[in-house]
Amino acid sequence: MPGLSSINRRRLLKGGTAAATALAFPGILRAADTVRIGFLAPLSGALAMVGQSNQNCLTLAVDEINAGGGIAGRKLEIVAEDSQMSTKTAVDKARKLYTQDNVIAVTGMVLPSEREAVLSVAAGAQGLVLYPNFDEGRCHRHLITTGHAANQSTAPVAKWLADNVGKTIAIVASDLGTYRDTLGRMFKASFERAGGQVQSIHYFPFGTRDFGPVLQQIQAARPDIVWHAIGDDPITFIKQYASFGMKPQLVTQLAHESIAAATEGAARGVICVESSFMSVDTAANKALIAEHDKRFAGFTPRRVRGHVTMLPHNERTYVAAKLLAEAVRRGGGVGFEEIRKGMADAALDAPRGALRVDGASGHMLCDTLIGRVAPDAGIDVVERLAAIAPACTGSSGAG
Repeated sequence: MPGLSSINRRRLLKGGTAAATALAFPGILRAADTVRIGFLAPLSGALAMVGQSNQNCLTLAVDEINAGGGIAGRKLEIVAEDSQMSTKTAVDKARKLYTQDNVIAVTGMVLPSEREAVLSVAAGAQGLVLYPNFDEGRCHRHLITTGHAANQSTAPVAKWLADNVGKTIAIVASDLGTYRDTLGRMFKASFERAGGQVQSIHYFPFGTRDFGPVLQQIQAARPDIVWHAIGDDPITFIKQYASFGMKPQLVTQLAHESIAAATEGAARGVICVESSFMSVDTAANKALIAEHDKRFAGFTPRRVRGHVTMLPHNERTYVAAKLLAEAVRRGGGVGFEEIRKGMADAALDAPRGALRVDGASGHMLCDTLIGRVAPDAGIDVVERLAAIAPACTGSSGAG
């Protein structure tokens, strides 16, 4: 090639070789060519263990995605921030993640207040929020929730309880809007439709640690079932419930293997309602638990059936990243509109089992699991209730 210097020739050959290598081996990812996912959760304070374990499982998902060729052929990178359980901090950190770090989505949040803080920024920044928790049925164009909507964890369970456990129930819950205005009301209506009777409902301010007087009242009324949603300290509540010798069957959607182990046997026999448990018998769940054991053996000394304890929140965070990668593949790009298009009806063989995104609500179509705490603190699945359509009972937004 006339006039081409030896330096330029070497550059051309080097560039050609690199291009040929990239075409031949698309799984090779360049560190400088990345797509970012934000992680925002309590990494300090009372809920640090939940936030940190969510981060662990996000790391597992991202590593698997990168090992499989990345996201849109580019490496997926995590940018993590601590919400400090503060709404103002969550807003500030979300703004940083979307506008400075240029993340395409944020996940990890534990509290509804954190979700709302991030969502307030995401709508303006054209970003996605992947909320890895159950919720009140909050629907928004910029929100995907990887846990159950309220109706999915109340309506089928209320009927199952009325058919299989008993016809009278007392409800105890933390005095939060999600529980008072949505979950409690919805559970009461569902149980009564199933032929049951709600004898009493008791709400407790956050920080309550003495449940004795109410437990005595419930014991005297002799319901068949007590449904509890004490969100800030379920361990103390379960221990007190057992210490009072309560006879009604205790049921909750706020118990998992880690909580069961922490109650030192008090949770034995408790019926749990969730989207996932460590005992779920799928290849994907076994693989996730095995890799989690290998990578995070030192994270917590708590073990259940020989495995490092995991939370349903962790599986939902793992699922959030996997769904994001699938949505980018289906939508053809990493822009918000492409991801939202790809997310509609996206399906996944998740650790919990098969699931699909309900495009209209941004929630999951997946089974509701009924589990029972065994003497070894493991939770055995006793019933898998078929998926029902999620209902948008929370406020919605067009974005």
